[in-house]
Amino acid sequence: MDINHAYSYCIKLLSIKDRTTAEIKRKLKGKNFSDEIIEATLSKLIDYGYINDERYIENWIKSKSTQPGISKKYMYYNLLQKGLDKELIDYIFEKIIIDDYISAYNFAQKKIKLLEGDDKTNKNKLFLLLTRKGYSIELCKKVINDIFDDDIPIT
Repeated sequence: MDINHAYSYCIKLLSIKDRTTAEIKRKLKGKNFSDEIIEATLSKLIDYGYINDERYIENWIKSKSTQPGISKKYMYYNLLQKGLDKELIDYIFEKIIIDDYISAYNFAQKKIKLLEGDDKTNKNKLFLLLTRKGYSIELCKKVINDIFDDDIPIT
């Protein structure tokens, strides 16, 4: 297998969706390309601007941050799992402003309609849902208190 075959395969993958350098590398290794061909192909793709991890992170964060129930913490760890550089992720998160409160509040508003039971039970259920989504305990308490607008403690 040669570099042209690897390059064509990568273009096919990238025509479906944007991918990280690590994802492309994994795909090429899965097709048993040699390390030299993989590195040459990645270099060519980066030079032509077909893969750019910084752009990928920015676009991915912007698309996920508009979805209710997606916390900053969730996004951060998901990007790490994609094989992206921790320092690059940190740098992008410093540039992009994400309001976890709005995301958590919208998610909680949506979920509260589906819950049955008394306020105390629903508060506890919402609290568990929000914490599982990666929101901080303090933020979860604030969102729940704002939604219920009273002082029933969360246990």
